Amino acid sequence: MTTTRLPDLLEAYLADLDRALVGTDARERAETIQAMREHASEVIARDGASDATVERVITELGSVEQIAASATPAGPASASVAWGDVWLLVCAVASLALFVFPVVAVGALIWAIVRLRGSAGSRALQRAALVVSVVSVVLATGLVISHWVN
Repeated sequence: MTTTRLPDLLEAYLADLDRALVGTDARERAETIQAMREHASEVIARDGASDATVERVITELGSVEQIAASATPAGPASASVAWGDVWLLVCAVASLALFVFPVVAVGALIWAIVRLRGSAGSRALQRAALVVSVVSVVLATGLVISHWVN
């Protein structure tokens, strides 16, 4: 798996492509982005990172719209519960109920942010977990501050 940083124009192209492929099959989306990143990295490593090379690579890859149009659309949304998000909400509620353990609250907050930044799962559960964990962190912080003051 190549993780080489590409020139800014190519990174922008791949970011645009990733956004254009949002409604497509998740596996195909990841494989497409990875294959194009690897191809671009190979060409840049072989021919250098000049503007002409970057433009040639983008031309070879094709337009974002054409690639997105040829991708397999995602299947119908599953009616199954996103169990990861359910557990996230459970942890957030537990951190609120036991706000004397701020590590759980901070962990739930970080987990909620990571899940929200991703493109999978139940957004409603993720937002609820985020709100509950923020409240829990605020209460735990207030408890610590009041303990220090007294």
